[in-house]
Amino acid sequence: MTELHSGPTTGPGPRRSRAALTWAWVGGVVAVALLGTALWAGLRPVDDAGAAAVVVTSAGPSPSASPTPPKPKPKPSPAAYSLPSLPAPDIDGILPRGLPRAEVSTLANLPGSVAEPTDARIPVWTEPDVTRAPVLALESLYYDAEARWLVLERRPGWVKVLIPYGRGALPSDDPEKVNGSAGWLRGSDVDLEREERSVVVDLSDRTVTVEHADGTSDQRAAAIGAPATPTPQGLTQVFTVTEAVNTGLSVFLSMQSESLDGFFGNDYAATALHVGVGQGQAVSNGCVRLTGADFELLTDLDPGVPVLVKA
Repeated sequence: MTELHSGPTTGPGPRRSRAALTWAWVGGVVAVALLGTALWAGLRPVDDAGAAAVVVTSAGPSPSASPTPPKPKPKPSPAAYSLPSLPAPDIDGILPRGLPRAEVSTLANLPGSVAEPTDARIPVWTEPDVTRAPVLALESLYYDAEARWLVLERRPGWVKVLIPYGRGALPSDDPEKVNGSAGWLRGSDVDLEREERSVVVDLSDRTVTVEHADGTSDQRAAAIGAPATPTPQGLTQVFTVTEAVNTGLSVFLSMQSESLDGFFGNDYAATALHVGVGQGQAVSNGCVRLTGADFELLTDLDPGVPVLVKA
């Protein structure tokens, strides 16, 4: 007779069917495939049209484009001109039109320098601009004196100077344009020199004051122009110290009468300081007269020394 008993089972458990194992394997494969597809689709870049784009990786950051350096500005082309053909100021001539005016009205506003030419003849412009042709030439010698011109203004590469003599117009045509003409010179055409001397002609006090380079000054009584032929006012400069036919040794200024087209049979009416009578009175044709002893204070002045004639 067969014996039955109960208790724990120590052998293998029940076996799965072959069909169940097959379906489990297929499901795993499908799950792995779906997971790989999802990961690939989520990581790939997509362009604007929804299509996959190619990913390119690099070891470092993308280099930025180098900025294009600005092109240098072309240098202006100088205007052509013939230096020998340019007119020079003449005591009985009229200066070219378009020259700027000397707008400085006090000695304190001056740069305190004079310009000396580096060549026998140098060009003068109406503006500091080489693309325009110069209209005038200044020469290095006037009446055997070495030229020096009062500097009115300085700019990079340029200086504005008072034209040494000549008139912008005849007094009978336009007395306001007779004096005060200026011009622009290239800085390379001149040497600059300090000038600390000056002269002030006071028409109200009828005096001449000389400021010396050492800071001292001398004031002397003078005769000035008569009411009908007044001494012209404004900023001027010593033009030259030379002998004149009717006044002897004279300090000629870069200005002329604004009431007379000429006198003593000449086609000019240059204004000068010289020896004469009438100190303290308004009696001359426009010149300034000093005694012989007082005039000695002026004889060593060089061209270009500023002279201010004020009311």
